[in-house]
Amino acid sequence: MEQGRDCGECDLCCRWLSHNVYGQEITLDSPCRFIKNGCSIHKNRPAHCKRYECMWSQGVLPEWMFPKDIRVIVSVKDWPHERGKWLELIDPENKMTDEIFEELQKLEVPIKYYDKLFGPPEFIEFIKDYERKYKQ
Repeated sequence: MEQGRDCGECDLCCRWLSHNVYGQEITLDSPCRFIKNGCSIHKNRPAHCKRYECMWSQGVLPEWMFPKDIRVIVSVKDWPHERGKWLELIDPENKMTDEIFEELQKLEVPIKYYDKLFGPPEFIEFIKDYERKYKQ
């Protein structure tokens, strides 16, 4: 596994992930207002922006899976189970391919792709419980 990578020109997390940046709710319909040829407040961005790293930027995914190129963000999430991790895929442009999915399956962790869940029964129950509690 490589060390972390520089996001460079990729700003998909600033456009596609739901979060709050200095009072602005970021959604698919409302990308971050600080995007100007990259992040214009990079040195002073909120702590949650500093902490977020997609799987590609962590050096876990192959170089060819650069989010700006494949148009899919792969985030790693924690869950209280012996496996400990699961993947959430963000794909608003419907660019998922078999090649991308096959590469992700090699990691042998559960995957959530919108309403499709891939993993053991306890993962599927975990997600259903989570959505009942937090998505109301």
